[in-house]
Amino acid sequence: MSGFYILDPDQMCAAQGLRGDHIETRETLPVSARCVTSDGVASELVPGWVNPLIYLGLALLVAALVMGVLAGLRRRTGRR
Repeated sequence: MSGFYILDPDQMCAAQGLRGDHIETRETLPVSARCVTSDGVASELVPGWVNPLIYLGLALLVAALVMGVLAGLRRRTGRR
């Protein structure tokens, strides 16, 4: 497997109704996949709710890790 995508870039762009030559750009954070035709028409393939959800998940992960470390330190020192 080469990635998340079931469709190749041309199929993803065609699924958005874009015709012609495509330039596809991808970014990891913020998550983005854009199709740009030779005419300059751009279309974002990633829905707008994806990035806030990813950032919320990362913030919750960091908070859980911090709480776990603090709980471990308290247990080690015998404090409650």
